[in-house]
Amino acid sequence: MLDPALVEQANPRLSGGISELLAEAERMQRCGSWRIQHDSGEVLWSPETYRLLNVDPNLPASLELLLEQVHPEERDLLAGSVRQSWLSGRPFRLEHRLQLANDQIVQVLHRGETICDDNGKALYTVSTLQRLSQQRNLQLELEQATHTDAITGLPNRLASISYLEQRIRELPYNRQIAILCLDLDNFQGINDSFGVEIGNRLLHWTGEHLRQQLQPSDWLARLDSDTFLVVRSDNLGNISQAIDLAQQLQDSLRQVVPRLDAPLPIQLSACVGVSIAPDHGSDASSLLQWANTALTESKRQGKGGCKVYSTAISQKIRETLDLEQRLARALDRQELLLHYQPQWDRQQRLIGAEALLRWHTHRGETIPPNRFIPLAEQSGLIASIGHWVLEQAVAQLSQWQQQGLHLGRLAINVSGHQLDPDQHPLDQQLLRLCDHWKVEPSQLEVEVTETALISNPSAAADTLKQLAAAGVSLAIDDFGTGFSSLASLQRLPLQRLKIDRCFVSDLPNTPSDRSIVKATILMAHELGLSCLAEGVETEEQRQQLLDLGCDSFQGYLLGKPMPAAQLQELMAAQTAMSSNGN
Repeated sequence: MLDPALVEQANPRLSGGISELLAEAERMQRCGSWRIQHDSGEVLWSPETYRLLNVDPNLPASLELLLEQVHPEERDLLAGSVRQSWLSGRPFRLEHRLQLANDQIVQVLHRGETICDDNGKALYTVSTLQRLSQQRNLQLELEQATHTDAITGLPNRLASISYLEQRIRELPYNRQIAILCLDLDNFQGINDSFGVEIGNRLLHWTGEHLRQQLQPSDWLARLDSDTFLVVRSDNLGNISQAIDLAQQLQDSLRQVVPRLDAPLPIQLSACVGVSIAPDHGSDASSLLQWANTALTESKRQGKGGCKVYSTAISQKIRETLDLEQRLARALDRQELLLHYQPQWDRQQRLIGAEALLRWHTHRGETIPPNRFIPLAEQSGLIASIGHWVLEQAVAQLSQWQQQGLHLGRLAINVSGHQLDPDQHPLDQQLLRLCDHWKVEPSQLEVEVTETALISNPSAAADTLKQLAAAGVSLAIDDFGTGFSSLASLQRLPLQRLKIDRCFVSDLPNTPSDRSIVKATILMAHELGLSCLAEGVETEEQRQQLLDLGCDSFQGYLLGKPMPAAQLQELMAAQTAMSSNGN
């Protein structure tokens, strides 16, 4: 390796020409050189080095400036190689990446050696860096593309696994790594409402925002869809600090409204799942899986949740997956059935019933509705189960009519998923069943909760209006527990409002509940709606509801949910009483 400084010392008259020749040779070979004088710390770069590094030639050369142009993942490697050469006098040779100012990635071959005096003291280190072939750099750019998320510019899952494996190998004894999977709440709804372009802008904005909240040494990546990964391996003392980090990121997202040119402001929140190395595993794939498992449990519990992985969570998710698989087979195994809870007017006359879904497994278990119905909605099984409920209820009503029994109205609950415009239209399903079973639509009531109207209120309202136009009665279920009570009443052609059991259960002892129920009944009557109170379990509750002007009642005091045959007996008894003039 020929050093221009040595040439100059040997023959000053030749130095100019030789230096020009060396500069021309460097340019032709796309090879730069640099030198550091150890006694003074002076650093020299050749002109080609400045060009290779895409650095302003007016900037003073330094080892620090050189390392800044090296890819962050390989800076320590180069610095260590140079330092080892100083100490040992041995040459170094390595291939590494440069990350230039324009984000271009260039692969170079870096070689160097340290010149020592007769006593072995390091005088200076001289080095060359040569840009590798275009084919090699194209290969590098391709590798970079396969490790980068196209929307956010962040590393992707493949890059994250590689990074995490490296951090685990280097993890000192008694140190921990925090792995956080962060998932934006209701991202699919944002995509559906505002379009994919706004959704992509939101992902890009989220990546930039999270980076601003993190330490420079933290790893940030986008794993898939709306899930981001944060890895912290520095300055992490214990698991509580990982939880603190998760909560800080959640708070930071809640406190800002992204400027995305969306028609309406977007308020963000996120769920987070956390795993810890080495406590929860010592390989990258497992740690990512456990963080995602914790995230799944966090999302199951609602928006803005945070969970740390535990074996109990894994067991719970396995049980949920098993239950989902069994639910998918429940229809074929004839494990689902309908029970009917009677509804009564102020004179305790039977005026209708509500069809309620029950699941009795072939193992002899009874799975409660509050466990399997949310699971059906989350898994998409609600579409087939919901249609089965409609068909069974209408068929049963038809059978009673053929026996000369008249119920009044049969109420059927529908899920928000059944009102989704992408599903088979609910109004067409129900009216076709009415036509097939010769049942008048006016004998049916569709109950929908306020929350079911939130995801796509316009499409849901259109479907319900079609049902109302055909004669189907509409009721708002669990009134007062949702988010858009008055708006729902004004927008839909409703006939009945059902007061949720949470306001009825402690009605005799809680003045605030009494005030809410009183105001609800007055408002409903002003709007021309009737009121039905759910969860009536004591005579005292019924009497107070009567005093407040409630129109009808449903609850264990008046009749538990029962099989069709038992309700049939009740209907026959009521018919007999009416015939006798009672």
